[in-house]
Amino acid sequence: MQQYLSELQTRKTRIDVYLKEQGWDVKDTSRVRTEIDTKQSKFKDQKYLEVSETFKNDLESKYADYLLLDSNGDPLAIIEAKRTTKDPIIGKKQAEQYAEDIFRQTGKEVFIFLSNGDEIWFWNWKHPTPHESMRMIKGFYSLEALERLKYQNANRLEFSQVKIRKDIINRDYQIESVNRVLDGIKKGKRKFLLVQATGTGKTRVAMALIDILMQSKRAQKILFLTDRKALRDQAFNDGFKKWFTNESRQKIYSGNLDKNARLYASTIQTFMECYHDFSPGDFDLIISDEAHRSIYNKWKDVFTYFDAVQVGLTATPSGLLDRDTFRFFECDDSPTFLYEFDDAVADGWLVPFRVHSSQTHFQIEGVKPKDVPETIKKELSEKGIEDEDINFEGTDIERKVIIKGTNEAIVKEFYDNCIWDKAGILPAKTIFFAVSKQHAKRLWEAFNKLYPEYKSKLAVIITSEDSRAQDLLKDFKTDSLPRIAISVDMLDTGVDIPEVSNLVFAKPVFSKIKFWQMIGRGTRPDEACEHKDWLAGGKKDNFLIFDCWNNFDWFNMHPQGREPSSSLALPSRIFLARINQYKIIKDKPEGIEVLQRIKNDIESLPMKSVAIREKREEVDTALSEKIWKNIGLDAFEFLRTKITPLMRFKQNVNLDTESFVLKIERLGLAILNKNQDEIDRLAVDIVEDINCLPRTINDVKKKNELLDKVSEAPFWNKIRYTDTLTLLKEIAPLMKYKRPEPVPKITLDIDDVVQQRRLIEFGPASNPKQEYVKVYKERVEKRIKELAAKHPTLSKIRENKVLTEADIKKLEDTLNSPELYITEETLRKTFDKPKGTLTQFIKLILGLYQFPDSKKIIDEAFKTYMIERSDLNADQQRFLITLKSVFMARKHIAMEDLFDVPFTNIGKAPRPLFNDKELKELVVMCTNLEKEI
Repeated sequence: MQQYLSELQTRKTRIDVYLKEQGWDVKDTSRVRTEIDTKQSKFKDQKYLEVSETFKNDLESKYADYLLLDSNGDPLAIIEAKRTTKDPIIGKKQAEQYAEDIFRQTGKEVFIFLSNGDEIWFWNWKHPTPHESMRMIKGFYSLEALERLKYQNANRLEFSQVKIRKDIINRDYQIESVNRVLDGIKKGKRKFLLVQATGTGKTRVAMALIDILMQSKRAQKILFLTDRKALRDQAFNDGFKKWFTNESRQKIYSGNLDKNARLYASTIQTFMECYHDFSPGDFDLIISDEAHRSIYNKWKDVFTYFDAVQVGLTATPSGLLDRDTFRFFECDDSPTFLYEFDDAVADGWLVPFRVHSSQTHFQIEGVKPKDVPETIKKELSEKGIEDEDINFEGTDIERKVIIKGTNEAIVKEFYDNCIWDKAGILPAKTIFFAVSKQHAKRLWEAFNKLYPEYKSKLAVIITSEDSRAQDLLKDFKTDSLPRIAISVDMLDTGVDIPEVSNLVFAKPVFSKIKFWQMIGRGTRPDEACEHKDWLAGGKKDNFLIFDCWNNFDWFNMHPQGREPSSSLALPSRIFLARINQYKIIKDKPEGIEVLQRIKNDIESLPMKSVAIREKREEVDTALSEKIWKNIGLDAFEFLRTKITPLMRFKQNVNLDTESFVLKIERLGLAILNKNQDEIDRLAVDIVEDINCLPRTINDVKKKNELLDKVSEAPFWNKIRYTDTLTLLKEIAPLMKYKRPEPVPKITLDIDDVVQQRRLIEFGPASNPKQEYVKVYKERVEKRIKELAAKHPTLSKIRENKVLTEADIKKLEDTLNSPELYITEETLRKTFDKPKGTLTQFIKLILGLYQFPDSKKIIDEAFKTYMIERSDLNADQQRFLITLKSVFMARKHIAMEDLFDVPFTNIGKAPRPLFNDKELKELVVMCTNLEKEI
């Protein structure tokens, strides 16, 4: 529902307001003049005649809606305004004529803005040829920003007149990277994406680019944004301080802001709190380190707000960057410049890695009652933990159960096999990647227990929550001890310690992007190392990765990693649940309360946000009472499609609180729908959250009686819709105190040992042989290829002839001979294909066969289903396509999943789009596929 505002209303309620936000007060005639006659005014003498002064005379007149004046009172910019229903671009010719009038009198150009209150267009105009093309921006420039750009227009140099500083960058690929950006700028481009492997000097490239833009008077104010403090500090200390000693610079923390500096470094999280203190034109260049981690949530607001040349830096392999990243940086599916890990290794700028893969007994087999000594069982029984509670898979370790022996086994495996320093008396510099802060502490305790001779100086815990984190990191980087840094997330990216020679993946990793960032911690070569005595043999030509959770195998099976969740943001899901509730009870007394929560959500949206301002009409419509009375508008569909996505921009969201609120809102919906299965599932989750509240805090203690009541079965046996209101009002506000990490239920002080170092067992059971899988696989492939030319059965397989039982028996006897003992079973283990046949493996090795991948199996099953169901309508087909995509990502679908996003975004899904029988068939089909893949 578009608002129809006249030009006058547009100016008063929109344009005047937006100007004042940037320091232009239309009432201050020393800065802003309105309705200025560009034909009769004497611009050189600063005599600006308004419409009231020239309207009635017979001389030619043209009226500029706004004239912005510079610090000396001279013309600086004009604004041509149009009503909201008109395209502001139609005012381009008018505005240019006004600018020409001013230029003829003064010989000076002015900037041009066009606006209809919803859009603002900016033109860096010049007579006769503009400096730049017109572009849409998110707000007006401030006086300071316009005067700075005016200075740059008058003084800019061609890039050919300045030289790249070779003391900042001196490698061919680095120079090419900078030149690619400069070439783009000359062609009018304003967005660039540089992909360079970790350790190849992204920060140096950025500093060289800053230097040449400053030398050429193209940039005076630069913002370097990161998503981590470590990256911010690296840019500030190793970049700004080192290369721009005479420039004013500021590292932005919460609450501090000096707008007079020229160089700024900040985390994007901190900058979100203050970016509206700047005008859209306050920066000439914005460099965003690891931009892909920032631009697709609400932080994108920052990037779209500023009208600056934007350069994204990332070490993420280009094949893992999604299309949206390329689209944001306007790169047409390929980066501006690409220099990846393999390139850098081939050129000698980075070193390759070796992998030591190992797993302990309990990681492989899990923990069962038989594994626990009776003495420990007795202690557990006294705590209410019985035998049936001790049943854990290996993947439950550090999630549901703690096994001290497992951590000790991992530490010992590392210590016994790691790269040591030049003297051979200490491990080389090492980073351990832990599951959690508590896990990091347990690994640290394992080092102290196993190697007390180091007096607790060998290893250190470094986490971002520690106020001493930066000091600890500095000590690890510059001092001989500690040699081992145990970290949770903080050292995954952005930390440059060239001497690191061991990496220990003591946790599973599912993001391929993060996986490569972690690997990047060890890639720097010995020429970058100051402390050669910390390196094996005094040099570094490779580094060692200890993979304790089969991460490399997992990524071989899932090359793109786990698909990132496409689900809505928490506030959006809460809003959607409230809409669905109101749809059911809008005519009941309880509906008033739900509607108020919906309105509160909408009113809480940050109206200064660029994203919200662009959707102002939709927000106004949603808050209007008419939305519920307009028979031509489906209010629920409008809120679902137009307002729900905006909820991700809500400010000051507490994750624990919002997660709990979502569960309560879904509980209310389940009660209204009489969905007992969903109620039972949510009851478990809600009580688990309540159990994570520290009862000793006063605010929580006051609610102990209610918390106890909600934690017991009788409450849930008689649960009513009104009870959800109590949970929202009384318990949800307590979730800000929720323990950040629930304490695992059971801690077992039992021994564990490394059971598998990717070894495969083959040969007779009475005297089996062992070999590393990779080595054994290579030997098997070599043996079969040698036999291919001379064994009759293998010849038949190559020629695709039918095999008899005698042929297969002859081949089995040949292969299952001493030395390798190749059997169908060992081949299944070697190639990790539990359903493969001997013939299939032979064909695979000879290049005659490929095992069907899960994607093809899933595609075929859904294709068959859709062919058989030729009566499907468009919405049903879309639902099935969505189901296929979700199942490919999750490899599991339960009935309740079909009643959540993204399925509920499709028309009237899942019911009545499909009936109960059809939904059950779909779940059964997915369950069967799950077994097959």
